[in-house]
Amino acid sequence: MKKAGVYDRWLYVLGGGEQVAFAYAEALRDLGYQTDLITHRKVDIEAAKAKMDLNLKGINLKYIPNMVDSQLGQHTEQYDIFVSNSYLDYIPNRSKYGILSVFFPSRINISLYEYLKRAHIVPSLKNFFIYPSRFEGFRYDECVKGTIYKWLDKESVITFNKHIGRFKIELFFDYLFFSCIDGITFLLNGSPIKPKGRTLNIFENTAVYSFEIPKKTKGFNLTIKLPEGNTCAVAVIGILIPNYRYFLYNLFKTFFPRLEMRLHGGPSMTRFSDIETYNKVITISEFSRYWVKRYWGLSSEVLYPPASINKFQPSKNKKNIIVNIGRFFVTGHCKKQLDMVRVFKKLADKGFSDWELHFIGSVAEGEAHQRYFRTVQEESQGYPVFFHINIPFNQLKEILSVAKIYWHATGLDEDSNRTPIRMEHFGITTVEAMASGCVPVVINKGGQSEIVTEDSGFLWNSRDELLEFTIKLIKNSSLLRKKSQGALERSKFFSKENFKGELQKYLPKD
Repeated sequence: MKKAGVYDRWLYVLGGGEQVAFAYAEALRDLGYQTDLITHRKVDIEAAKAKMDLNLKGINLKYIPNMVDSQLGQHTEQYDIFVSNSYLDYIPNRSKYGILSVFFPSRINISLYEYLKRAHIVPSLKNFFIYPSRFEGFRYDECVKGTIYKWLDKESVITFNKHIGRFKIELFFDYLFFSCIDGITFLLNGSPIKPKGRTLNIFENTAVYSFEIPKKTKGFNLTIKLPEGNTCAVAVIGILIPNYRYFLYNLFKTFFPRLEMRLHGGPSMTRFSDIETYNKVITISEFSRYWVKRYWGLSSEVLYPPASINKFQPSKNKKNIIVNIGRFFVTGHCKKQLDMVRVFKKLADKGFSDWELHFIGSVAEGEAHQRYFRTVQEESQGYPVFFHINIPFNQLKEILSVAKIYWHATGLDEDSNRTPIRMEHFGITTVEAMASGCVPVVINKGGQSEIVTEDSGFLWNSRDELLEFTIKLIKNSSLLRKKSQGALERSKFFSKENFKGELQKYLPKD
């Protein structure tokens, strides 16, 4: 049997891009390939199945060591077909037939500053600083009075970029249950480790655990395990490393928060020679295809991502709800929740106070993102605006099913020619909302204009048009029903079956 591999560095995120990776794996499996889904970090498969309507029978989830792109080519050699579906990763392909799945291309011809940043500044900072490079297994982040609370799950892992001799971890407990405080266990690189000391603050509900690590230890992954049957909520609120390089990292993080994010990911140096190792470049929209041609001078094919439309159903009892789905963050293609709140306030002030605006999503790690989230909350005070942060998938489906209108504003006030990466490159949440019977009223930029047709919703070019089209739907119930039915029909175009059929056209014929 022929073998296929699908790679996604970010598979654990379980976002829209990862939904595409799963779709490639399922389609190749169905087309007769023995298929591996390749990544680095542990993936919550049960959560993925619940969220994405997956059938992973016969698909092998393969974990490989985390390396830079140039070193990963060795893991492609065994495959007849290899699909790289990882955002801004361009692994040199050594398989018989390579497909590069591109959400949006990074620039090869970049400014001198960007070159220095990617090739020298960021790598040098990574090498110099000591810092936690990865957090896994945490439930979510919450900012309380300027402090980030990273809420633990049953088993949470902190990975540091370098060996640390001594350090302290401060934990917050919502209740000081000694069965929880004493029952917490720690593992270093998978082996149990006992704290050298513990300091308890009964007034602040915190405990500080101190550790000393032998110098010969290789790697640095600290696992925190909550006791079985624990009912106490616990969060990491502080990490103290007595090292000047950690102190300087925190200063750097405070004054240069956006550049600090590049220590954890983002575009590296793109080599055209690596891109040329692929037989086919496939993009997720005509918008992205245009920029592949402009940035790389290459022709490409468009294969629209599939949505799990069978997971979504419209309710018979729709409510006066406008909904938006997206993470709260301030870099890249920011979802513009603050601007949507301001438009909604105008809507309410015009007499449509019986309508509600609901945001569904998560808040990105980092103080800048948390501050943006707080700003959106503060702006919405006194209006029927609701925030559903890190809710289960079933609750997301329920809100979409009863909502009438879906808003999307990514790319607002951005120049699509100067900063196209800040647009929505496709927008799978819009399709999911349409499959739930929501009428999309979305910005006429990026991939959104390829999803929404005249029969299925509205495309707007200004805040005034967003307000105008929304009021038109609210005032005309028959138009709302007609557009809702059109949205349902349009969403079927983005099914998994269509995706598989289109993919087959781009595979080798032998």
